[in-house]
Amino acid sequence: MSEINLTVPKRYSEMSKEQTKYVCLLLSRNESEEAIWTKCFIRFAGIKPLTAYENSYYFVHRGTKKLFSLAYQEVNYFSKMLKFTTRDYTGIKPISTIKGCKSCDQLLRDIDFGTYLEIENFYQAYLFTKEEKYISRLMAVLYTKKGKRKPNFDTCAPTEKLWTIMWIVGIKSYFSRKFNYLFERTTPTEEDEEPTAPDMYSIIQNQVRALTDGDITKREKVLKSNTWDALDELNQKVKESKQLLANSK
Repeated sequence: MSEINLTVPKRYSEMSKEQTKYVCLLLSRNESEEAIWTKCFIRFAGIKPLTAYENSYYFVHRGTKKLFSLAYQEVNYFSKMLKFTTRDYTGIKPISTIKGCKSCDQLLRDIDFGTYLEIENFYQAYLFTKEEKYISRLMAVLYTKKGKRKPNFDTCAPTEKLWTIMWIVGIKSYFSRKFNYLFERTTPTEEDEEPTAPDMYSIIQNQVRALTDGDITKREKVLKSNTWDALDELNQKVKESKQLLANSK
């Protein structure tokens, strides 16, 4: 019997737009994680299920048209390779254009710090209220036409809105590693403890104040500075603060 090679993406950065859209479609249907992993494995591996018999599934490979079988345990094993589709959104590429508006850089490298703070504010607002109006406002910041905002994203498809949230979650995951002092992971709350929304006004004010060193005349310049430069400076300030605290003990 000739060998059949099945390959699937290992992370979102390896996925095509069509593959990411498919995941968003499954997530929007509230399907279980296991069902999503299995369906993604079948679709991304380019195979078509034919029938099940005893303890095996029978498939046809779409490319070679060859028939083959996999035991239930094998399908389960290979499907778990797609766990990242529901658990690690790092590397997601944004939809390039929505409603004639183009997305900003995948990792926000081309936006100023003031815009980044807006993104964070609307993301947190959605996270704790689940009100879709905040996704629309978030998209209006992320997607612009010739540098101008078009706040007309309320009627976007559910998959487009979900894709946008997943993109931001992926960015925050990436930032937590790149700027690890600034975005240090916090201790999870107790299971019976209700998470509370962060005071975004205070957080934003404190970050801007840290970058201006308390000089209000520098505020506008800070808000117009590059996002990565601002985050790197904040990261260094937190690092230095922790080191001073450690040395003082």
